[in-house]
Amino acid sequence: MERPEVGDEDFLDIAKDPARARALRKAMQRLAESRDETLREMAREVLAGRIGLRQAARNGAYREALSEGARAGMRGYEQMSAAERKAAEAEGRRQLSDYQAEIDRERAERQGERATGRKGRTAPDRSRGR
Repeated sequence: MERPEVGDEDFLDIAKDPARARALRKAMQRLAESRDETLREMAREVLAGRIGLRQAARNGAYREALSEGARAGMRGYEQMSAAERKAAEAEGRRQLSDYQAEIDRERAERQGERATGRKGRTAPDRSRGR
């Protein structure tokens, strides 16, 4: 698959927070490799920035494919036991927490790069009169 042109920030208007935006982008990346040709096409268009996710959801063919996927997911959820649902929900919360930690690390690295003026290198130690 070609490298996506859109980033997490392109999903913030829908997702409302950075971790959920990352989760949504990663879901689009998985759909871009889907066996369903319509979902694959839609996800690739969204990831390439040629169409927004809201616009894609209003497209008849894409909307129907997304709706069928959602119905299948809901059927699977309804077939889970209470314990399985609880475990799945905990896994979802854990994944969002992991995404947020990843985002925080990336942000700190970018701030460190700006502070040193170089990627991956620290500023020279000027405390010894050099």
